[in-house]
Formats: sequence, structure tokens, C-alpha cells
Amino acid sequence: MTRASASGPPARRLDESMTLLTSMQERPLDPGYAAAAQRRRRSGQPASVSVRTPGAFAAALLVGLVLSVGAMALRSGASDSAVVRANLIERIESRRVEADDRAAHIAATEGEIAGLESAALEQGRFGGVAARVEQLRLAAGTVAVTGPGLVVTLDDDPRARDTPADGEGIVLSRDLAIVVNALWAAGAEAIAIDDQRLSARSAIRFAGDAILVNFRPLVPPYAIEAIGDPESLPAAFAQGDGAAYLKSLSDNFGVVTDVTIADHVDLPAASGLTTSLAKPLEPGR
Repeated sequence: MTRASASGPPARRLDESMTLLTSMQERPLDPGYAAAAQRRRRSGQPASVSVRTPGAFAAALLVGLVLSVGAMALRSGASDSAVVRANLIERIESRRVEADDRAAHIAATEGEIAGLESAALEQGRFGGVAARVEQLRLAAGTVAVTGPGLVVTLDDDPRARDTPADGEGIVLSRDLAIVVNALWAAGAEAIAIDDQRLSARSAIRFAGDAILVNFRPLVPPYAIEAIGDPESLPAAFAQGDGAAYLKSLSDNFGVVTDVTIADHVDLPAASGLTTSLAKPLEPGR
């Protein structure tokens, strides 16, 4: 093999494979910027504008002022929202206390009316129906009752309070409804949930994160109190679907359950009940 002659092709540059890096080193300024700098020199202006010029300082000051005002507005809005939320909570609590006071007053008045009606029935010519009226009042839940029975308590799984979004371990309205129906089936004569007496018009349902009974929000733990025969009610409930359902809630979802036999249970009268239909007695009765 002979060496290449002087008239052969020129030798390749050693850095030919690094064209991009070489171009960046030899021409660090973009051609467009370089052309702009030349035009500024021809017009008698400096090649570039320094950030220390008064205009740049004023622009930076304006941007900082805008950012500061925005941050103050955000903090002010957050504080205003907190104040509004606190005021709403205070009003809700105030109205709740007022509603509880009025409900207690209504229950007391209804009790007085029931006593007066009973006295009138016993003293008047309708004495024969007084016992029947009393039975109907007990069945309708319009009078307070007391007696032996069961207390079934359901509470959320403590671990579920940290992650309430998944719904696991939370007592649901249908859980209360199933237990209440099991108590009725076991022979309960009167039932209340957290002092809310159940009647034929009672509703147990969800509203957001709260359980409503008689349109009143309740919070856990939920105490279901039932009055019934102390000899038959506990055994019938333990052998029925209610006890099995409670065990399923505890084993599968971690719901805390408890069943206690009580010698003395006091249930209030149901509130908000009114007469929807009435007719006079037949002549001679």
C-alpha cells in the first residue's frame, strides 16, 4: 500500500464527529442574537440591555408587588373562609340546641294532652274504650314507656375513622334497620334509637355521612333500646337473624357490637305524630 499523494483528498478533522459541540464552542451566541446585537450597534445603542437598567428594575419591582398582593389576597381569602365556616358551625349548633329544646317541650305537652285525654275517657261516658285507647297509644308510640328489654349497641371500627372514604367498618343505615326489624320479629313492644322512638312513620336512612332517624341526625355509637318480655325477647333475638347479622358485621367488617339484657329501659314518646284520620263513635257506644 502506498502513502496518499499530496494531490489526494484533504485529511479529515479529528473533531469532525463532534460538530455540535464544536459549533457551540466556536459560536456560543445564536446567530439571531448576534444579528440583533449588530443592529443595535449600528443604531448607536449598546449591544445588549443590562438587567441593572432602571426599566428592568422597575419591571422586577412590579412583578414582586403583584406576587405580594396575590399572596396577601390568598391568605385573606383563606382566613375569611375559616371565619365563615366557624360562623356556620356556631349557627348550626345554636339551631340544634333550639330544636332539641322545642322537641322536649312538644313531648312534654303531648304527654300532658295524653294524660288529660285519659282522664276524660275514664271519667266520661267513654270509660269503656279507655283501655283500648291506651293500647293504641302504646302501639303508636305516642306515650313514653318503661320496662325490661335489650340494648343493642353498634359502633364504627376505630380503624375506619382514619380512612372513612372506603366505607369499610362504618355502621350503615341498613345495618340499624336490619337489627330493628330483627328485634320486632323477636317480640319487641317498643324500640328507640339514641332516644328517637320508632313508630309506623319512622325512617332510618343515610343523608351524606350521617344517619337520620325521624329526620334527626345521629352519631355513633348507636344504642338500639327495645322493651319486651324478659323471658322470651333475649332468647328469640339470639336465635334469630339479628344476632347472626351482628356477628357478620363484627367478623367481616370490624363493626363493634354489643348486646346487653337490661332490667329497666326508658323510652320517650315519639315526636311529631298527629291524627290523620278520625271518625265519631257509633251512637250508643
